[in-house]
Amino acid sequence: MDALLAFGVNWKLLLIQGINFGLLLLILYRFLYRPLFTLLDKRQHAIEKGLRDAEEVAREKTQISEEKEAILASSREEGGKLVEQLRKEAIAQEKSILREAQEKSTAMFTEARQKADAEREHILRESEKEIARIAILASEKILRDRNEPLATSH
Repeated sequence: MDALLAFGVNWKLLLIQGINFGLLLLILYRFLYRPLFTLLDKRQHAIEKGLRDAEEVAREKTQISEEKEAILASSREEGGKLVEQLRKEAIAQEKSILREAQEKSTAMFTEARQKADAEREHILRESEKEIARIAILASEKILRDRNEPLATSH
């Protein structure tokens, strides 16, 4: 202790300052450090949770993106199949329409030919009748002309 006095240090004052410093450390630890460390721990847990959530969201985003691509690929494939099916149906319908048009055309042509043949037959019969009538008239005239000179000579 004499050595402390030789350097001008009062041991009682040093002891009181040590006790004061210990009390200050105890008070700071109790009311400042512990809540601060608790707050830092909570913040660290929140950051870790945020990082885990971000990783989960990134995985979900990747999964959703893959599902979207799969759905789009499936939709493209189904769309292609639908277009192909509609194209085939359109071709079949076109062939059917063309076949019906050909059948109608053939039927109309056949009907027109039959009407033309019937008209021709009718015209031929009428012209035969007309020719026969003209021949009869011509014969009558010739006979009249032959009979008239004979009739005038008597």
